[in-house]
Amino acid sequence: DGVRAGTIILLRDLTNIRDLEEAVRKSDRLSALGTLAAGLAHEIKNPLGGIRGAAQLLDMELAEDDELRDCTRVVLKEVQRVNRIVEELLDLSAPRSLNLVGVNLHKILAHIVFLQQQATEGKNIAFQRHLDPSIPPILADEGRIAQLFLNIVKNAVEAVGDSGIIEISSRIVSEYSMTQKGERRSRMIAIEVKDNGVGMSAEALENLFTPFYTTKEKGTGLGLAICQKIVAEHRGMIRVDSDAGIGTTFTILLPLVQ
Repeated sequence: DGVRAGTIILLRDLTNIRDLEEAVRKSDRLSALGTLAAGLAHEIKNPLGGIRGAAQLLDMELAEDDELRDCTRVVLKEVQRVNRIVEELLDLSAPRSLNLVGVNLHKILAHIVFLQQQATEGKNIAFQRHLDPSIPPILADEGRIAQLFLNIVKNAVEAVGDSGIIEISSRIVSEYSMTQKGERRSRMIAIEVKDNGVGMSAEALENLFTPFYTTKEKGTGLGLAICQKIVAEHRGMIRVDSDAGIGTTFTILLPLVQ
């Protein structure tokens, strides 16, 4: 009869949807940049080989005590550095066929932590692990996953400098799940790498996965872009939370496919 009996208010948290939309936008930008990078990398690689060959021949012709050998060694060293950047560009742009096998993430993380402990010997850096032993092996490319987590953990080590704490944890998450056509719904696991280092500014956080953007003096700005590509190849997500002066947390979400 037109009399209002009550009001229903529906509230929906769109944070996760916005995160997914932003991830898709970044993936599209990365794809476009990757296509351009691949063309440039191939064009650079050919003359680079000629420069390396000429420098090696010149180095062989010079006497052992000739001061000019210092110049040829500089050329060879810089050629090697440029070649490394080109290889990273190709890695970023080229489509990869994954060698999917059962991967024990905790075993990979343990190996990476061991390597970083050896590399940081003498520094006051503590590695803390809080890993869920119930997480089974997942279907993934072991080499690519190892590359992903090595890069993330190394970044954390650089962020804390000579003293700090790096926490690595794993858990099964209920707030995310993934479905593929013809497949059943898959739960996801989260691997978090948290440090109490210098943290990042809002600008750095916004541009974090943009190729060639870096806050490091000797960085190429391709490492995290490659990490994002590896996560996307495995149908996962990567999220970063950071506060300047407090620390940074990288969260990698991967489908629990066995």
